[in-house]
Amino acid sequence: MTKPFYIIGFMGTGKSSLKRYLEKSNHVVDLDELFETQAQMDIPTYFERHGEEAFRLQERKLLQQADAAYVVTGGGIVERDENLDWMREHGVVIALDLPYEMCWDRIKDSDRPLVRHGKVAVEALYERRRPLYARADYVLDASLSTEAIAHTLYRLKEGNT
Repeated sequence: MTKPFYIIGFMGTGKSSLKRYLEKSNHVVDLDELFETQAQMDIPTYFERHGEEAFRLQERKLLQQADAAYVVTGGGIVERDENLDWMREHGVVIALDLPYEMCWDRIKDSDRPLVRHGKVAVEALYERRRPLYARADYVLDASLSTEAIAHTLYRLKEGNT
């Protein structure tokens, strides 16, 4: 059995696009989608009602239960060291990396709750999380095409059986 690949990265690095590409021929779990299905509400609503701490506890449980070739995580999963440690222990962690300006261009017109805080606040979050993403087993250039990133993952997976 091959180890699961955990896909991490900041908002706008292309995790969702990669998920859509990979799920055509692979078993893929998106933790944010799984969370919303189980909670029966979207993540921003859950945050408002229950707070970030409750969300992070549920996110951790889902992470540890996820069983798929590829597990796509939310950008904030690295906020808890134990999540990154767990992923590295149980699989291979792949970070998608993109310069902040490119991330911002991709997300600035979205309805993501954090975008409402403005460019400067989002950039501060990006800078805080970037060293955490760098702890991944592999850091991939997310400016490449989704197809190119997927093919890199396939090659890496062949070597991690």
